[in-house]
This record gives sequence, structure tokens and C-alpha cells, in this order.
Amino acid sequence: MIFDCDGVLVDSEPLYIRVLLRLLQSYGATLTFQECWEMFVGKTSRDVNDYLKEQGLTAPDHWNKDFHEQSNALLEKEVQPVSGIQQVLKHLANAKIPICVGSNGHPVTVRMSLERTGLLPWFGDNVFTATDVGIPKPAPDLFLHGAKMAGISPEHCVVIEDSATGLKAAASAGMRCFAYTPEIIPAPANFFGAHPFQTMATLPNLFGLVPA
Repeated sequence: MIFDCDGVLVDSEPLYIRVLLRLLQSYGATLTFQECWEMFVGKTSRDVNDYLKEQGLTAPDHWNKDFHEQSNALLEKEVQPVSGIQQVLKHLANAKIPICVGSNGHPVTVRMSLERTGLLPWFGDNVFTATDVGIPKPAPDLFLHGAKMAGISPEHCVVIEDSATGLKAAASAGMRCFAYTPEIIPAPANFFGAHPFQTMATLPNLFGLVPA
């Protein structure tokens, strides 16, 4: 089972969007929080640069560095695990189902978030980011890399995602996918065939898993 990190394992997406929105508004953007969320959750700095160019907005060359510094500072203070995720990981461990992380996030930030929330020991070295494959989601490469590292064929993998970017990547990889869509978060406009669920507590039941 392959987990996205931000928004699936750690409740970091609102923190990222708060920082990004503040920076974009300082460059002259007129986005609301929800618009910023819908445009950039699961995306990369390249997507932000494309938006700035399309809107005719100018940002300092170091904006990405500012974003990471401010985001990391906020994560250090406020990041929490997604509600119910510890129980999901316990179920999977009891069932001896291999797991890994497949994230578009910066490798240092991803591992820091997992460590701060106490989730890193569940994954150990099985934490993969777009840096490992050279291309971010929605390309399928990252998920295919996770499957290859586990020695499991893509059709026997399951992805847990929360963004359209990740859902599309899972579909392109030929993997079954479940979309985490908590009520308080805007749902993706396209699920790409993924099965939506609203609480982590329901996820083990979808696979018929019970505590050992």
C-alpha cells in the first residue's frame, strides 16, 4: 500500500496553503484560501511558477526558499498526524501488508513531518519522493518506483491519495486507489476512478482488515 504524505499521513496541507497564499498575495495575487487550495494542493513549485507567469505577477527568485523555510517553521510547531492514521498503520502491520510513502514533497520536509508526528518508524527507509525518480506526480513514475522497491506488481498495489494530482498518477500507474476526502477539505474535481472515503477509521474495513 502506497501512501501520499501531505494530507493523508500528516495534516500539513492547510499549513502549506496558508503559507503559499500569504506569499502569493504579497506578490499581488487575489486568490482566496479555497481557490489556492484547489489550484495547488498536490502540485509543485513549477505549477506555482506557471501561475505567476500566467497572471503576470513577479516573485523574487528566492520565493521557493522562503516558502520552504516558512512552511518548515510552521510544521515544526503545528503539524499533526491525520486523525486515525496510526490505527490504519497498525492494522496493516498486523496483516503484514508492505507499505511505503510516495510524495511530491521535498525529501527533507517529508521525513521531518513524519518524524514530528511519530509516523516515520512505520515506514523506515520506505519513504520515496519525486526526487527519487526525477519527475513528480501526476506522472506514474513515483508509484511505480515504490512498487518496484517492494517487489510487487502495480496491479497488486493500492494507493491512498487526497489530491487530483495523486489520483491521476495512481490511475496512470494501473493501481487501485482510494481518495481520502474529509468533509472539511474541498474534494478533488476528478477522482480518476478512485473510491472516495471520508474518515481513516473506515479504511481498514474497506479491505476487510481486523486487529490481530
